[in-house]
Amino acid sequence: MSDVMTASEAKQILDAIQALTVEVKVNQARTEEQFKTLRAEVKAEINELRAEVKAEINELRTEVKAEIKALNDKVDTLRSDLRDDINELRDRQKAIDSRLWAFIVGLVTLVGGGVIKVLWFDRA
Repeated sequence: MSDVMTASEAKQILDAIQALTVEVKVNQARTEEQFKTLRAEVKAEINELRAEVKAEINELRTEVKAEIKALNDKVDTLRSDLRDDINELRDRQKAIDSRLWAFIVGLVTLVGGGVIKVLWFDRA
């Protein structure tokens, strides 16, 4: 069952193989071009997304910095108010202490004077 191939049949087969090879190369080139285009589009999308993310991060960073500054200002104000209140309480405490010492000295003097009066000047 060996069929003998004629030269024209061999030429037809060879031409068909060459045509398929050319078609495969054309399809391969087209596929590579489409892949490059797709890759470029994906890279562009990635770069665009990166830019958007960076912009949002910068915006959030700016907002957070503003909030931190506002909180720091509020804390500084509260600290200043607290310092003023402490100084006022310190002054009040000094006034109370001096009145208390005056009361104690007056009481000791009164009691001492009463005892001296009773002991030395008693006319009973």
